[in-house]
Formats: sequence, structure tokens, C-alpha cells
Amino acid sequence: MDFLRRPYAQSPGTGVWGPPDSNQNFCEEDYVITMYIGEFMNTLTNLTYIIYGIHGIRRVQPREDGGLFSTLAFPYWGLVGVGILSGYYHATLKYHSQMGDDLSMLLAAGSILHQVLTFGAPGPQRLRTTLLLLGILIPISVYHCWADEILVHVLTFGIMVAIVGRKIRGLISQRVTNPDAKRRLGGLATMGMGSGLFGYFVWNIDMHFCSQVTAIKHRLGLPWGFLLELHGWWHILTGIGAYVGMALVEYLITMEEGKTDRVEEGFVWPVKRVLRDLEGREKEKKEKKGR
Repeated sequence: MDFLRRPYAQSPGTGVWGPPDSNQNFCEEDYVITMYIGEFMNTLTNLTYIIYGIHGIRRVQPREDGGLFSTLAFPYWGLVGVGILSGYYHATLKYHSQMGDDLSMLLAAGSILHQVLTFGAPGPQRLRTTLLLLGILIPISVYHCWADEILVHVLTFGIMVAIVGRKIRGLISQRVTNPDAKRRLGGLATMGMGSGLFGYFVWNIDMHFCSQVTAIKHRLGLPWGFLLELHGWWHILTGIGAYVGMALVEYLITMEEGKTDRVEEGFVWPVKRVLRDLEGREKEKKEKKGR
């Protein structure tokens, strides 16, 4: 099987973008695949965000209450922005690109938080909520870039994600009456949150056990070592979790009472799989046939 394996090249330490100067340089070795991409797999896996974001934009674009630049589309644009700016960061490993990556996370989380906080609210309240969010996120973003800190950024992002998760549970409870549908949507929300938390878990392995992981990657060689680029798995897992949250919010704030047929159209895995049989009718049919 040696013909399917080749050893890792020694990292040259720098590429066409110059020496890395970002605050964080993840476990993937720099410029071992190409001189144009600092962390190859960490860059490539950002396609997860972009692909999911594009699917979301394509779904809401033809809607009467949607459009390319509607409030329904904005979270998906934020997801695309995360993919582009995070990819740019991992490709260049520069401080300015790291700041772009960090701020794109706040933008994406802030946009979906705005959706769940303003849904069903009258105009004046929506305006107040918008101004409040901007009044919080703009100073935090400026402070993050100026002070070169990470704690406030992480806390802000985590709090926003937690509020969104709680609001999604509330929307499911308030707007979904069918018990089976409520259970399935709740399970989907749990799956999305679990995907993000597991991504955080492997991110920490990548950070704290880098030397051990790197040793195993070198034993495996390429391309098998790509499977242990754990920060890349963080991108994939959080991309899935973010899409689940955004798609759930979109469905819950646009759902039509009593309509369950073909509500999955335009969504993609794993949301489409759940919405296709939201009330568990396929299972009932199989049980009847088996009798």
C-alpha cells in the first residue's frame, strides 16, 4: 500500500504571503502542500460554510418575502463570509486576515440572533433591537482589533450562539403543535448544537495535543494524514451546526400553519432529511405495511 502513501515534506516555514504573523497558527504544518496556501486542509474545509451558505441563499432568493439581500438571506451571506474570510486567513496566516475571520464569526452569529430577536416584533421594537445589537457588536469588534485580545470575542460569540439556541427551542415550542414534528425539530436542533460542540472538542485536541497528532500524521503519510487535520474538522462540524441553526430559524419564522407537504424543498442535508417526514408519516406507513 506504499504506493498510496507519500511522506510529508519538511515545512519551508514561509510561502508567497511571507512569514506568518497571525496570533494563532494551528497544528497543520505550514506550506507543505503548496507555497500558495499556508494550511491546505484548514483552507479547503472552509468550503463547507460557502456551500451551505450558497444553498441557503438560493432557497430564499425566489421567495416573496425573500430575495438575495433580504433579512432571510443575510445569515446565509454571513456563513459565506465566514468561509471566504476564514479560508483567506488559513491560506495566508497573516494578522489582518485573522481579524477578518474573527469578525466574520460575529457578523454571522449576529445576523441570525437579529432574526430570532426581531421575529414577530413591531417596527419600533425591531429598530431598537437592531440598534442595540449594533451598539454592542461594533464596539466589541473595534476593541478586538485594537487591543488584540481574544477573550471578549470568544465570550461574545458564545453568548450569541447560546441565545440563538435557546430562542430556537422557544420557537419550536410556540409555533409547532404536532408532537412528532416538535420532537423531530427538537432533535435536529440538538444535532446541530452537538455538531458544533464536537467540533469545539476536536479543535481543542488540535490545539493542546498537536505534537502527538503530528507524529501520527507523519506515520500515516499523505493523503491519510489529512484525516487528522482536526481544525479542518472543526470547520466541517461547525459548518453543519451553523447551517442547521440558520435553516431551522428560516423554517420556523416562515412556516405556514397546517402545511407539511414538500416543506423540505430547497433545504439540504441534514435539514432536508428531517423536514421531508416531519410528522413521522413514513414510519407509520412502514409499520402498517409490516402488519
